[in-house]
Amino acid sequence: MFTVGSIMRKPVVRIAGTATVAEAIHRMHERGISSVLVEPQAPGGPYGIMTKRDVLSKVVAPGKDPEKLRVADLMSSPVITVPLTTSLRECSALMLEKGIRRVLVAQGNEIVGIVSDTDIFSAVEERGWGPTF
Repeated sequence: MFTVGSIMRKPVVRIAGTATVAEAIHRMHERGISSVLVEPQAPGGPYGIMTKRDVLSKVVAPGKDPEKLRVADLMSSPVITVPLTTSLRECSALMLEKGIRRVLVAQGNEIVGIVSDTDIFSAVEERGWGPTF
């Protein structure tokens, strides 16, 4: 059985919630990624995630200035996490149930990777689902 731990992308690119959206866009472009993990604003607080879809719908379409907005203003929080051992089937079902396109992979309380619907699709296309028992 294939797990999210076997296909996750790492390390996860992180940014502070106090960073400007312009800074986050630059980091995303520089790394060729479509989302960033937003660090908790207080110790033990929830993580967030900001995606290119957030930027398009909350900044570009309404004509807002990314230099004047903070990442914390756009992010979704709390994030959905799964353990490293979660199967691709379980992860796919969770993503459909929650209406999300990516999940963060956790080992204990630490975020160690990220998996997108595209990652799952590519893995299944290349290798199949794995054993069904």
